Amino acid sequence: MTGISEWPALALLATVAAPILLIVVLVLLSAVAKSSSARRAAESEAKEVKEAASRKFRRLETDLNFLVDFFRVFARLLAEMHAERQVRMIPKALLKAMVEIYRPEVATVLVSRATPGGGSEDLTLTVAALHATVGGLTEGMNFRFVEGQAGIVAQKQQVLTRKDFEKDQILNYERSRVTSEPSYDIIAPMVAGDTTLGVLALARPDRHHDSERDVLEMIARIGALTWKNVQAYREKEVEAEIDKLTKIFNKGALLRRLGFALHEARSKGGKAAIFMFDLDNFKIYNDTNGHLAGDRLLTQLAQLVKETTRSDDVFGRFGGEEFLLVMPNRTGPQAMTAAGTIRKRIAEYPFEGGDTQPLGFVSISGGVSVFPDDASEQIELMQAADNALYRAKSGGRNNVARADESGLNPVSTL
Repeated sequence: MTGISEWPALALLATVAAPILLIVVLVLLSAVAKSSSARRAAESEAKEVKEAASRKFRRLETDLNFLVDFFRVFARLLAEMHAERQVRMIPKALLKAMVEIYRPEVATVLVSRATPGGGSEDLTLTVAALHATVGGLTEGMNFRFVEGQAGIVAQKQQVLTRKDFEKDQILNYERSRVTSEPSYDIIAPMVAGDTTLGVLALARPDRHHDSERDVLEMIARIGALTWKNVQAYREKEVEAEIDKLTKIFNKGALLRRLGFALHEARSKGGKAAIFMFDLDNFKIYNDTNGHLAGDRLLTQLAQLVKETTRSDDVFGRFGGEEFLLVMPNRTGPQAMTAAGTIRKRIAEYPFEGGDTQPLGFVSISGGVSVFPDDASEQIELMQAADNALYRAKSGGRNNVARADESGLNPVSTL
């Protein structure tokens, strides 16, 4: 009887315990779920941290490689620019540095050129050096200042990027007007003083760095500085070769260029001629008309002869009233014809005070010698021409004589 009476109590206990047990199970399952979720979140966060660290490491590695290449290339560029003596080689050296540092699809160096007789609005940019795997640029292509991205940078004289053009509607409109120009990422001007010498431009570089804009600007500044230094050097070099009075080559420049002409003729089995001449009775002219008039005569005569010579001839003042004309690739008869033309033109020109001269006009006498016909060495060639000059003077002046060691050649009055 007692056992039977306990069933209701057990049933009641089961009824009460079941919900509690269910709650406990749910709490345990929830705890397990939260723990699993937390673990997954932790794992995900750890993965993200690891990926972020990996990205940061790769970025640092990329930046380091960029800087290492920059310093390596920049050091070489500085050395090349320091040694450079020809302006035409500067764009190629700058382009090489740009390509090695940025590895772009398009890199170009444009140099400014002025239209003869034009103003600043007629300045153009010419593609002087180009690296391109895509696009329609070609070397020698021209753009006007203020046209396209390069033209705008040339006018504004400041570094601009793709973002600068995208956020400025006017700049973006001007850029779009030049369809042959790629959409550049960075453009830097080469500026010296107030003058834009050129522009460096990059499109779609494969390597990036926070300082990539500053790096291109630095390369542009080095290019501009080298450009001005080379120009100054060339001007000084030319100045050192020019006779101050007549503005034609001086003796030193003549001898160097004569050496070059003989070397070329010797190496190619060709000929080279010289015409050495001086003014007849120049002392009488100075005594009669004065030394200032004598200086004017030398200057006018120099320009007159310079206008008469060929483009490959080299003409200069050898000293005092003596002049030398170097004529590459000229035979004896050709050289004598050229010398005769010069003699005749001088005799017919109405120089100031010419009527006071013994012949009634300004005249010259000269001698022609030819390599290798008359001499095989520079000194002997000049001596042969000088001997012919004195034979021309002894023949009455206003003459041209051809070199001849035997002295049998007649004096030519042409």
